[in-house]
Amino acid sequence: MGAGWVVDPDRDEARRWLEDELSRPEYAVRESLLLRAWAWITDHLPSLSLPGALPPWAAWALLGVVLLAATLVVIASSRDRRRQGSMSTAGRSSVLDEVGVPAAEYRRRADAATAAGDHGTALLEAYRAIAAGAVERALTEDRPGRTAHEVALELAPVFPAEAAALAEAADAFDAVRYGGLGATADRAARVRQLESRIARARPVLDDAAVAR
Repeated sequence: MGAGWVVDPDRDEARRWLEDELSRPEYAVRESLLLRAWAWITDHLPSLSLPGALPPWAAWALLGVVLLAATLVVIASSRDRRRQGSMSTAGRSSVLDEVGVPAAEYRRRADAATAAGDHGTALLEAYRAIAAGAVERALTEDRPGRTAHEVALELAPVFPAEAAALAEAADAFDAVRYGGLGATADRAARVRQLESRIARARPVLDDAAVAR
């Protein structure tokens, strides 16, 4: 290829090159946006007329601008997916994200948060006290990654009278921790009272549970 060789594609050739480029997998992250952008380009590209005085690389400049815009869409889409993935992962995080903290300590934290008027923290710590207490009493296995709703489902047969309250408390835990919602004093108090009742209650154990 000589130094003086210049690429000067006509409109049809430039359009074909652009279509080939946009068909590559990396531009398929957000197909709907790219398809709309491509439809606009194909509608308007035939009507573009470059003055004869413009240098031969003008068509390349036009292609570069369009491809840059498509690349920015890909980057933005990738960031959105990473953010959504992080949120999804957070939604599955363990209730007990600290190792070796006893139920009594979670209970103490809930009391301190209540005294400070931090009802959201009080609710979270009270529910963690429920989960930690169940492990200490060998009512559930000490399994990492257990979610709030998994705790509620595992304890519902053991404390059948509290099944509805456990499900409600699990919803409240997720709403505060992952949904960014605040907790009222009444809701935090209900979870703390539930923890206190479960701590005193005699579990209902079937033969399978006893054998476990």
